[in-house]
Amino acid sequence: MKLPRKLREDIDVNQNLKMLTQAYQEHAIEQINFARYSVISSREFAEELEEIFFNVKTSYKSFLEALKKKNKHLLQANKKDKEVIVLVTSNNKFYGDIIAKLWHAFYQRIKKTDLTKTDLIIVGRQGRNFIEQSDLPKDYRYLEIPDTNFTLETLKPLIALILPYERVTVFYGKFNNIISQEPIEASLAGDFPEDRKTTEEKKSFLFEPSIEHILTFFETQIFSLLFDQTMHEARLARFASRIKAMEIAQTNLQDQLRKLMQRERKFRSIESNRKQQQMFAGRRLWNKT
Repeated sequence: MKLPRKLREDIDVNQNLKMLTQAYQEHAIEQINFARYSVISSREFAEELEEIFFNVKTSYKSFLEALKKKNKHLLQANKKDKEVIVLVTSNNKFYGDIIAKLWHAFYQRIKKTDLTKTDLIIVGRQGRNFIEQSDLPKDYRYLEIPDTNFTLETLKPLIALILPYERVTVFYGKFNNIISQEPIEASLAGDFPEDRKTTEEKKSFLFEPSIEHILTFFETQIFSLLFDQTMHEARLARFASRIKAMEIAQTNLQDQLRKLMQRERKFRSIESNRKQQQMFAGRRLWNKT
């Protein structure tokens, strides 16, 4: 009797899956090694830029309020008086649980948001799949950005979409370490959360050449740099989550293979005993004749 085909197929499938998870893990490790230093070293600089952006924007609002007292018809720069919320996911799968965590955080926020005053942008096929299968409104813009090989030039269509908004909130994954990645809700338009705004000390600044020129620079060039940093943060978190997920998958596959191998050995032992019994039975018959 041959080894049951289903058992042999299960062993082959698990061995192939184990090889696949190892390949995904090795690729993720290469991406982490390539990107981790540059992303983390730029993180502190980006945080300082965000604080400067906040100070510039706050100063500009104070500047406008002062002018409005003199000219009641003065209007602010041409910005959409709405918030845009951007969900940054991935196109491909096998990124562990970080995408699901991101979706959960995004979903909870949107359920409490007045969508008449908010526009939604979904980045990545996984995010689109989530929102299409949910009970959220389907009025959103969708874009695809490569999971790995993207540049500031690649991001320009997305940046052009969100630049006109007064308030920009981005949901993305943040890399803490190989073990820990977390979903982040961050403002990229020079705004801090309400609790931080109240604790910020009000400061006065001198601007050269003018506050309008400096704000324009921050709302274009600096904003683009901050968004680029955010996308690289998201990529780093995805690959770290993949390493962790592939490690768990390999452990589970190894356990499954061990059980299948035990069943295989047990079957072969039973088959060997059966053949020996048949051989001994045949000998007894020959001895009787």
